[in-house]
Amino acid sequence: MKLLGVLIVLAVAVNATYLNIDEPIEAKGMVENSTPLNIGVAGPGQTVYIIADRTTIGPDNQIHDPGWDKLAIANIPEGWTAEDSPWYETPMKAKIKIAPNAADGVYSFKAVAVDENNMKGLGNLTIDVNVTVSKNVFTIYVTPNEAEAGVGEPAIYYIDIDNAGAASDTFSITSRGVPAWRFRKDVLVPHAARRTIPYEVLSNEETDTEVYLNVTSLSSDKISREFKVRLKATPSLISDYKATAHGLLIFPLVENPIYSLIAFLSKLFL
Repeated sequence: MKLLGVLIVLAVAVNATYLNIDEPIEAKGMVENSTPLNIGVAGPGQTVYIIADRTTIGPDNQIHDPGWDKLAIANIPEGWTAEDSPWYETPMKAKIKIAPNAADGVYSFKAVAVDENNMKGLGNLTIDVNVTVSKNVFTIYVTPNEAEAGVGEPAIYYIDIDNAGAASDTFSITSRGVPAWRFRKDVLVPHAARRTIPYEVLSNEETDTEVYLNVTSLSSDKISREFKVRLKATPSLISDYKATAHGLLIFPLVENPIYSLIAFLSKLFL
């Protein structure tokens, strides 16, 4: 808040308009020809939103709220796309989509605060924006490293997804290593945020095997991480009870009523 006050005072002193950026990072009091704004890291194919306030100071040294009418994006790199904020949106929100095949590196474009038809005498204010493109925008950690469950019962792993990038993204969680198990779970992780997601793995047969948990961005399959865990599926009383519903024909006829009751109760309560 102190920095904001200083920047606004300086803007008034030089009779300059300013632009306040709220997302994906906070940058208050941006003025024309200021140091380029570095908004962080984003992956190929991801979408970054720049959110800015409409409030500013005019040539009359008065605060205009609202002042700016639109946030426009210009000079984007080849293969990228952008959408300006709608007119009079509060706050202003512009969208930049990085090319899916963008190589790692630092890219630049411009964000322009627009006063429609210069009605308030603000003109336009242009700032340079830098974004670092990298596939290494998130990390994962899984607990436990080894899980044990009964045959036909789910083992639960907790996947911690830390999205350090400037773009919110949806990640798809899948696994490999267990035959016939194709469970997929999609989860949205906001930018600069962390979420812990439970993920279930189930084996219909006794096994002691390695399982690979994969987390991949829906924006680009280049943004992906994999973690190796272990699964032990062993017979249990509960799984044996449930199995009775699939094998009554091999039991002695006199015991059929008992096993039928066990199968019924296992479906009802287990």
